[in-house]
Amino acid sequence: MSKSAPVLQLDKIYKRFGGLQVLDDVNVVVEQEETLGLIGPNGSGKTTLFNVTTSIYKPDHGDIYFLGKKITGVAPDKICHMGISRTYQLVRVFLKMTVLENVLTASFYGRRNHDKGARERALESLDLVDLSDKKDRLAADLTLSDRRLLEIAMSLSAMPILILLDEPMAGFNPVEMHRMVQVIKKTREERRLSIVWIEHKMDVILDFCDRVVVLNYGQKIADGKPDEIANNPKVIEAYLGEPVA
Repeated sequence: MSKSAPVLQLDKIYKRFGGLQVLDDVNVVVEQEETLGLIGPNGSGKTTLFNVTTSIYKPDHGDIYFLGKKITGVAPDKICHMGISRTYQLVRVFLKMTVLENVLTASFYGRRNHDKGARERALESLDLVDLSDKKDRLAADLTLSDRRLLEIAMSLSAMPILILLDEPMAGFNPVEMHRMVQVIKKTREERRLSIVWIEHKMDVILDFCDRVVVLNYGQKIADGKPDEIANNPKVIEAYLGEPVA
C-alpha cells in the first residue's frame, strides 16, 4: 500500500437520474486510517455517493480511485475483493441463516487474506462487535440493533481497508447508540481502517470523526474539521433552511 496515496478519491462525480441531478461535481478524499463523516439533509446524495463508490451505479462523469488505482466501473464484487466493504440504510442480512453463516459468507467473498482462514476471520469479526455468544442464532431472531451489528461484522470479515457505514444507528435508542459507537471505536482502533460514516445524528459525527464532508442538493458545501463544520454558516443554513442572521 502506498503511504502517499489516499485510500479513496472521488474526482468530479456527477450522477443524474432522469431529470434529477443527484451528485454535482463532488470531490472527496479519504486518507489512510481516517474516519470521515458524511452528513447532509435528506436527499442530499449521501447514499448515492456510496452506491457510486461501490459501483452499484456508474457515475455519468468523474472517476473513483482506490489506493491510487482507478476503479470507475469495476464490478461491485471485485471492489469488495480489493478492500472496500459497506453497510446499508436498510439492513441486509440473510434471515434464514445463522449469525455465523452470515459472516462466513461475507468472509468467503471479501478481500483475499492468506494469513487467516474464513472461519477465523468470521469469529474475530463477531468478537469485535460483541456477537460471539449469538453466533448460532438465526439472523431472523435478532433485534434490529444486533442485525446492524451483524451487518458490520459481515463487512469486517471481508477484511476491508475502507468500510462505508450508511446510518448504522438509524432507529436506535440512546443505549443502542452508545453500544454502536463503542463498537465502531473498537473496530477503528484494532483494525486501523479508514471509515466513511453517513449519519443523521450530527453530535455523534462531530464528536467521533476526524473530518466531516457536507452535501446539500448533491453538491459539497463544506469539508473540514468538526468544529469548523459546526460553525459553518452554509451548513447551518442547509439544516435550518434559512440564512444565518
